[in-house]
Amino acid sequence: MAEHAHVTAADIARIARVSRTTVSNWRRRHKDFPQAVGGTGNRSLFDRDGVEEWLRRGGRLPERAPHEDVWERVRALASEGGGLEDTVADVQALLLGLVREGGDEDSFVVAARERLAVSQGGSGLAEELLRSAPTQALARELSDHVHDAYQDALGGKAHVTPGPLAELMADLAGVRGADVLDPACGTGTLLRAASARGASDLSGQEVLVSLAALARARTAIVSGDVPAEIVPGDSLTHDGFQGRRFDAVLCNPPFNQRDWGAEQLAYDERWAYGVPPRAESELAWIQHCLAHTRPGGRVVVLMPPAAASRPSGRRIRSELLRRGALRAVIGLPVGAAAPVHVALQLWVLSPPEAEAAPTPVVLFVEAAAGAVAGSDGSERRPVEWEKVNRAVTDTWRGFLRTPGTTADVPGFCRAVPAIELLDDTVDLTPDRHLPVAAPQADPAEARTRAGKVRRRLLLALDSTRSSVPGEGWGAQDGERWQMVTIADLGRSGALVVYQAVSSPLVEPDEGNGPRVLTPGDVNRNVAPSKRLPEPVDPEETGDRTIRAGDVIVPANMARGRHSRVRVAADTDAGALLGHQLYLLRSDPAHVDPWFLAGFLEDEDNLRRAGHGSTVLRVDFRRLRVPLLPLEDQRRYGAAFRELHEFRTELDRAREAASDLGERLAGGLRSGLLAPPAPLPGGAADAP
Repeated sequence: MAEHAHVTAADIARIARVSRTTVSNWRRRHKDFPQAVGGTGNRSLFDRDGVEEWLRRGGRLPERAPHEDVWERVRALASEGGGLEDTVADVQALLLGLVREGGDEDSFVVAARERLAVSQGGSGLAEELLRSAPTQALARELSDHVHDAYQDALGGKAHVTPGPLAELMADLAGVRGADVLDPACGTGTLLRAASARGASDLSGQEVLVSLAALARARTAIVSGDVPAEIVPGDSLTHDGFQGRRFDAVLCNPPFNQRDWGAEQLAYDERWAYGVPPRAESELAWIQHCLAHTRPGGRVVVLMPPAAASRPSGRRIRSELLRRGALRAVIGLPVGAAAPVHVALQLWVLSPPEAEAAPTPVVLFVEAAAGAVAGSDGSERRPVEWEKVNRAVTDTWRGFLRTPGTTADVPGFCRAVPAIELLDDTVDLTPDRHLPVAAPQADPAEARTRAGKVRRRLLLALDSTRSSVPGEGWGAQDGERWQMVTIADLGRSGALVVYQAVSSPLVEPDEGNGPRVLTPGDVNRNVAPSKRLPEPVDPEETGDRTIRAGDVIVPANMARGRHSRVRVAADTDAGALLGHQLYLLRSDPAHVDPWFLAGFLEDEDNLRRAGHGSTVLRVDFRRLRVPLLPLEDQRRYGAAFRELHEFRTELDRAREAASDLGERLAGGLRSGLLAPPAPLPGGAADAP
């Protein structure tokens, strides 16, 4: 009989969804709390069943979905020394046995059952699986839950292809009815996507034995009768499919490898397009995939953007172009896959058929539909996968039908003859080859629009000229001000400070919740630009709801730039305070908001209250303002407001000037606008 599973205090906290301190208090205050069965001090071990029974009796065991109970047992079992990857692989193998309903089982399913049966808590986990997944459909669903929890446990260390990206890669490869290989299959996500799209045969290789077993089980769970062969080993140095070719190869290889075997593979027959330099492991994977693809088949590989332009890979990129192997380079949005701060690319390739001339055209697509979090702290938009996948696949299919006549779409796609790419750099970055936005086709319309922008600029300049501040300002006497910190003002009740918590935000037309002011809005001096997805109870957001006269301070500010501190206007009232912003609500009988904002914007003030080399992280409690009577505060506040309005007018003039410059220059370059003839003496007519 296997022993019961053991849990630590940290495990108990996770099961009960409380803090470690709460668990320590339970042990001290409740005499009936289960006694430790092993370990000492902070490493004490407790019988899991006994702990759960104690929590249940006291009403402290939260309601959980079945998969959450399974995952807690998996974690507990892994902590006993089995290792998380190995335990998850055994669980997935056991789920595969449940999917097959006791039919013929692979030997690795039987081995997984035997390993769980002899390990501490393994029998309890097997029983939990049987209770949670009594049907094939529930077993498949539980498999997905366990895999998702495993990914979450790994955090940023997980090398997993997101499901929507895997679907896009399978669509680009055209896997229906094809035998498919993934030579770096990880946990099998790409092979599962290929199976869902009708692949006839699945093969994979993974360097980690535990992940290979995990991928084998996960793939077999969803593939049904489709054969699936997954072997352990390093695909580059110990090719598990040497001599075999497939209709399609999908691959998300490891990036920036330095120990991929460059020395021992220098004369490998796979390097048909050139020996990869040591720093070009990704190009080694590209050629490995091509070597395993039948002529006319298709390869789709996820690549880092540097591989498209590094000088060390120029010769191999040239050869891929000359021989017609490279068919498309597709730029993905930032955040599409790990590493999430980089805009990755998909390379689509095809070994040229011997009797056919190489395709002389390469398709470039820039599918970056997601926004990047900027230095101003603005929110990063999630990848809109449905739109991205539809736009990319439609463009790719159109290119396959008529590669030589694919229409250019400014900023999105262009088909480029390979000969145009064979220059000194052979840079395959999509942005370098896309057409810019087309100008107006009608010269009269171009002239009219430029005239409107010119008049807007002249009005802005007139307004700026009449509002230049500083007239009549006198000299301050030499008396030094007594300063007071925001923390002191808060303790005195003269103001209250609020800070928002992070919440998922959407575009204004994508939700019906309240408006939200973000750090980007404050820095750009624009109205609240985001919304919450759904309405919320006003009682839950009362402290975060902005009122006219509130002072908004960003938590992070870039050094060397004019810092924005905002006094909320009527247009801001009713919006919610966004993450990484502080709201200072002053008592109007004691503190003038414009006076407060003016002194908080001071660079020296921010520097003293902040830390960080490039981005200042401001401790608002240390910001200081002079201790002045309310009448003097209002006098200074009026001056600061005048300066703010002057800067706003300058921003409008700067925007109009930039717009006018772009329109006039574009009109000249496109032949839509003609400059006036020069006057005698070198002058020209006014435009």
